[in-house]
Amino acid sequence: MTLRIHGFVRRGGEPVEGAYITLNSGETFIAERRTGPDGAYEFNTTPGDWVLMCRTSGADGVRREVSSQASSLEADFEL
Repeated sequence: MTLRIHGFVRRGGEPVEGAYITLNSGETFIAERRTGPDGAYEFNTTPGDWVLMCRTSGADGVRREVSSQASSLEADFEL
């Protein structure tokens, strides 16, 4: 089974293009994506426990720990 982790990055309700989203297993780096013009990102991975890090210029990094055994998980970031 595949877990789709997806979401949006926004600042003041507006989409943030070019933000970096990092997928980690604990402290181990797995993958990185950049948000598109609509602020969206997506990872396809295995179900389990994950750490998402969001960073962009002009904002502090945001860390989220997520866990899912389902096929889809939405994790949005507000900077």
